[in-house]
Amino acid sequence: MENTMQELTRTGLYCAMFIAAGAVSGLLGPSLIYLSDLIDASVAEISIVFSARAIGNILGALLAGRMFDRWQGHHYLIVMLLCVIVGLFLVPFSTSLTMLVALFFLLGAAEVSVNAGGNMMMLWLHKDKVGSYVTILHLCYSSGCMLAPLILIFAEWTGHGYGAGYWMVALYALILPLFLWKQPSPRFEARSTETVPETKQKTTFLAFLLVIFLYVGFEITIAGWISTYAILSGINHNAAAILVTWFFVSLSIGRLLSVFLLRWITPRQGIYGLLAISVTGSLLMVVSDASLVLAALWLGLGCSAFFPMLFSYANSIMALDGKRTGYVFVCCGLGALVAPSLTGPIIEALSANAFPYLLLMLAMCMAFSWYRLDTMTRARVDS
Repeated sequence: MENTMQELTRTGLYCAMFIAAGAVSGLLGPSLIYLSDLIDASVAEISIVFSARAIGNILGALLAGRMFDRWQGHHYLIVMLLCVIVGLFLVPFSTSLTMLVALFFLLGAAEVSVNAGGNMMMLWLHKDKVGSYVTILHLCYSSGCMLAPLILIFAEWTGHGYGAGYWMVALYALILPLFLWKQPSPRFEARSTETVPETKQKTTFLAFLLVIFLYVGFEITIAGWISTYAILSGINHNAAAILVTWFFVSLSIGRLLSVFLLRWITPRQGIYGLLAISVTGSLLMVVSDASLVLAALWLGLGCSAFFPMLFSYANSIMALDGKRTGYVFVCCGLGALVAPSLTGPIIEALSANAFPYLLLMLAMCMAFSWYRLDTMTRARVDS
């Protein structure tokens, strides 16, 4: 009974931690104008903080992958949470673009470490039963992303500006290290046998990383560019801005539904279903004049539980230690950097009409890369 309570306590802590991580990730976009006014920079100049955060994500994931294998997991999470708290506290005091770039680099590195660590701790805690737990974890992350704009609006309503919103998130995050310190860290347990033979593990893991890279590029490209695509297509700014909200609402609902669906279907079956939704959603934008709200909702559903299901599937075929999980989140950072960065030049060169075709191409590449991974591993998983 005591072990069960301790397990539930740690699970709840990781979920609370992911709400904070999602809020940290979601603060930047809605507060971009506030940040540009804070340091008297143009929107074009301030956009460099996105690159700083993405580079922080990549380097932070590389470091975290090694540190989680050497430190107790909770100890490293505490250090990273303290970095998040310090970074959030200092943002409203920024006096230059250089200071903001440094702070968002720190926040990017710390947030991805919390993200990677939470996934690892949940996986090591629940082992083969981790599927639904990882999905709940990512539901908490997307909930934090949705809450971030509301926190900023509330901070503005109190009369203290968006800076107070950063402090509110920091204040919430401050309680997490105290609880983590009192809980023992789950330990990585090497398996006596692996589903994928050692000689095939490198190839299989690289195939898995390719799927992750393409998926993150697909999701971030939708979230980052669908509003701009709508504006360039003639939709007013307010209606265009709300498309991102619809996307994340659908994504969160899909993750919630998948928690129950995973009792009756396998992650492999779920991934095929989500890919079908993603491809048809992209195709809908290419061949139809249907509402962009409908497209955003359908694409959000397609993206919803893809990452946690894929992560669970990978855990079922090979052991995910700290080093491997670090590489997973490096690919997440690269995916968030490459495809969204190329979208702007593609739209500028070929017009906004190229955006749906880009999404369709990404969805098809994602489906093909998953089919290749599934073909490589299906016989071993089924046996």
